[in-house]
Amino acid sequence: MEHIKNYGILASIAWNSNDWTADPTDADLKKSKYDFVKDNQHTHESINFGHELYPAEADGNFIGYTPMLRRLPDVEKAKNVCAVFFLSSDYQNQNRKCIVGIYGFPEIGWFERTAEHPIFEKYDAGNVRSHLDDIIYFKNPVVLDNERVVREKLLPEGKLISQQGFNYLDSDNVFNVLLLAARLNPDNTKLTNLLKKFPNDLSYINEVIDAEDFRGFLGNQDADSLESLACLEKKMQQLRPQLKERVSSFIERGAIASKVKVLTKHKCLVCEAMGLSPVGFRKPDGTPYVETHHVEPVSQLSVGALGLANLITICANHHRQIHYGNTKLTQQTTTHFTFILDGQKVVIQKVAL
Repeated sequence: MEHIKNYGILASIAWNSNDWTADPTDADLKKSKYDFVKDNQHTHESINFGHELYPAEADGNFIGYTPMLRRLPDVEKAKNVCAVFFLSSDYQNQNRKCIVGIYGFPEIGWFERTAEHPIFEKYDAGNVRSHLDDIIYFKNPVVLDNERVVREKLLPEGKLISQQGFNYLDSDNVFNVLLLAARLNPDNTKLTNLLKKFPNDLSYINEVIDAEDFRGFLGNQDADSLESLACLEKKMQQLRPQLKERVSSFIERGAIASKVKVLTKHKCLVCEAMGLSPVGFRKPDGTPYVETHHVEPVSQLSVGALGLANLITICANHHRQIHYGNTKLTQQTTTHFTFILDGQKVVIQKVAL
């Protein structure tokens, strides 16, 4: 992904205990860090995230406001801006700084509200607007401090959170903030859909999108019977490899996988074949810890790849070795698998009911 300067803006707004959907409380006005708010007992940004309660403009946009953009940014300098994040100080929690939401793919200027609603008589204009689908409130905000800003690259190198005005964000910063927001708000489908509109060749953006697609694919499907595995296998034909791997992990934690562990007596079949102790450490309930593994990669999805005969039980160390080490599957019959692990031949019998 090309590094793009001035891809986003981080702008402050006054705190609103009503989630920026209604008037601030008296305490919000009294505790505000802005003299304008204290003097005028008014915060023009009070309905920035009221887009689901109040009518949008005729073009489908909703208008927000930040006092940081009272003086509009240079048009040329801001031409690449694809996100305006709103930052506020939560006086109820030691004035922690929180990114509380985003206006995606915004226009910045001065905009009068023309939609009709009584509240627009009080909040009649703003300086940033986005389509309704691209405005997202973070129920769980991204909490910032300057240490986190540096550690997670949330601002351009050498920059700290602005005390006056606003911060420009590079494309890397925008994606890092979006990633944090998505992890904190995993059930926010609007946020996932917004992510899909951004260039998404970055692996962590794909990770978030894949997680949402996986939940949609899975629905009410379980991995608790051979019939359900056959159903999953049929449904998986058109999935991307990343999603197939997610399904593989899902199955390896399901009831069928648990049954396999019982059948093998919770032993690492690789350790057993190599003459090593096949039982690892024990969990608090006394059961030996062991993992399940699909021998033939699910991403290739040949018929039966999800089935019982393709599962073996394996310790965590050998599980990683098979995935990432000098390991090769050299033979597969109806009864066994043959591996070469670091030059050593290992024959493992297939699990059968």
